[in-house]
Amino acid sequence: MNTGQACTSCECPSACAYGYVFETTPEQDSGFMGKYDQIPRPYVLEIPLNRQTEFEPGELLALRLRLFGRAIDYAPLFVTTFQEMGKDGIGKGRLPYQLVQVESEGFNQFPVTIYQEGAEQIHAPLITTGVDIRHRSQQADASRSERVTLFFDTPLRIKWNGQYTSDPQFHVIFRNILRRVTGLLQFHHGESWEVNFADLLRRAETIKLIRQETRWVDYSRYSNRQETKMKLGGIMGWVQYEGDLAEFLPWLRVAELLHIGKNTVFDLGRIRVG
Repeated sequence: MNTGQACTSCECPSACAYGYVFETTPEQDSGFMGKYDQIPRPYVLEIPLNRQTEFEPGELLALRLRLFGRAIDYAPLFVTTFQEMGKDGIGKGRLPYQLVQVESEGFNQFPVTIYQEGAEQIHAPLITTGVDIRHRSQQADASRSERVTLFFDTPLRIKWNGQYTSDPQFHVIFRNILRRVTGLLQFHHGESWEVNFADLLRRAETIKLIRQETRWVDYSRYSNRQETKMKLGGIMGWVQYEGDLAEFLPWLRVAELLHIGKNTVFDLGRIRVG
């Protein structure tokens, strides 16, 4: 790694963990649903929903990190990075912290500790495959196939006709899910999904939004890279849809794990099927 060189001018970005994870570039320009304006990053960081920003000495902060594709192989580097960040300090005043424990989660499995404070070894994480996700998705309750409630636990930033929208029609939500899932598959797993997208989207347009309690929420974050404040906003709350939802429930279950919309790496677009 050359810390003084921009990733765009690097001769071997595919061999660099940083370049792959944070400066993801495609080997092809187009995806299954057309041209992607941004390649999905192979990770999602989830923070506590209470958005606590101040901690007393000795108080614990639990985070969840999901890795996709080749980023899974870099799990030990993430652990080491969190350790080093603790030494340098974070937040206002650069206050230090200690990484106490790292657990790996898997479907239908108890969490496995892959790192404990003071240990020299970092163990390999559990891996959830596409088959595991598909199996979980197919277990969706068929009795709920005519009505479903969707919660937006963190601000959801989605676009329709080129503009951010606060109108979460089902077909707009589903288009975002399709792009997210197929993008991760194509760019990080080298797989295609044999789906008739046009037919799926036509059926998605028949699903009705019957109730909603949503609000637009704005918040700011400071970007060290851009040396400026970024204003990030999206919708939060819940919506209820009605229609023939059976074929869409598995997609919604997958989206619970991946997040949807813009800025997912900042824990935006976290949805939940209620």
